[in-house]
Amino acid sequence: MLSSASHHVKKIGVIGGGASGMFAATTAASTILAQPSNISSSVQVHVLESSSRLLTKVKISGGGRCNLLHDTSKLPSELLEGYPRGRKELIGAFNKYFSPTDAEEWFTNRGVRVKTEKDGRMFPITDSSQTVIDCIIQDADRNRVERRMSSKVVSIDKVDNRFLVGVKDRKNDGRVRTEAYDAIILATGSFPPGRILASSLQHSIAKCVPSLFTLNAKNHTKEGQILHDLSGVSLKNARLTLTVDDPGHDTKKKKVIVQEGPLLITHHGISGPAVLRLSAFAAREFHATNYRTRVAVHWAPEAGAAGDIETLLWRMTTLFPKRYVGSACPPVLTSHGSGAGAQQSSPSPAVPRRLWSALVAEAGVAKETMWCEASKKNVRALSQIIAGFCLDITSKSVFKDEFVTAGGVS
Repeated sequence: MLSSASHHVKKIGVIGGGASGMFAATTAASTILAQPSNISSSVQVHVLESSSRLLTKVKISGGGRCNLLHDTSKLPSELLEGYPRGRKELIGAFNKYFSPTDAEEWFTNRGVRVKTEKDGRMFPITDSSQTVIDCIIQDADRNRVERRMSSKVVSIDKVDNRFLVGVKDRKNDGRVRTEAYDAIILATGSFPPGRILASSLQHSIAKCVPSLFTLNAKNHTKEGQILHDLSGVSLKNARLTLTVDDPGHDTKKKKVIVQEGPLLITHHGISGPAVLRLSAFAAREFHATNYRTRVAVHWAPEAGAAGDIETLLWRMTTLFPKRYVGSACPPVLTSHGSGAGAQQSSPSPAVPRRLWSALVAEAGVAKETMWCEASKKNVRALSQIIAGFCLDITSKSVFKDEFVTAGGVS
């Protein structure tokens, strides 16, 4: 219950001890501590975390390295192009309140040195997410943020401009106590109970759907199919195209979503940056199909459209007539890869040898066929498979241990 003196104490409750919750807590506390002492001395900031650990998703992010930021040398408008949703809402935040360069300075001023990789991702130079975790927790401790672990928030009621928060203490027989706060910060991420709490405060909720996943294509990984025994094969650059009905329009109207980048073939289908970006930008479209749809794969987008590839491949009939078609990707098809710094790399075959042999077989070209024996029909079929192979998607998988959603408080 509340003591009579508690009404004179400014209290802020942060619900959720993840990255956003801890960062919000230490920022709020440091801002208040900068005020005159008669104000700052009476303020409390509590982080209410339902589990026994803080920043658990930070621990696994970026494969345990923590992908902290993205190339801060770019303008905010360029960085916002990488956001599948919410760009308009972030314009003000990026330009007026807390820019990516502000975020970089925040960490570097606290001893976390960062590096920028070729694809623009920024990591701590230690390549360890623990560096980031330690930095945030130490800053919160300096700012006198109180961490309350195993404290599950079960209800929030607003009474007389204060928030009465029901907190279930998981360590003490699950008893529910009531804490009163003058302000609360809801930072529960994709945790479903957080959306229930937000709804109780009259916030509208956009349905949450998975937004970072790999794609399974089990019909193509079976023995005798194109992706069988190709697990581990990677391409520097591939283009993925998802075409779906455009909701709210005539059924003939189609929505086309395209992403390009490195691609990895797995035991179950495809993964890699191109797939993850497509899953993020087409999160709701994939969900609407129940993750059963078709994705067109261009295995060598730098070579152009199917007609361009056909012209290039036909040159092989005179340049290297005695080479076997299925032996290796011909030198007329090369790739520099994608991403920052890619233009400096030397060209390499656009399609790895094992995948090339599978594409040739899929096109119906016999294994012993030499380029001088290849017909126009053979070359056209191969060109079309390279430029637009239709991959039947049968389901999705979570990317490593990370789980990201699209939706939430709107």
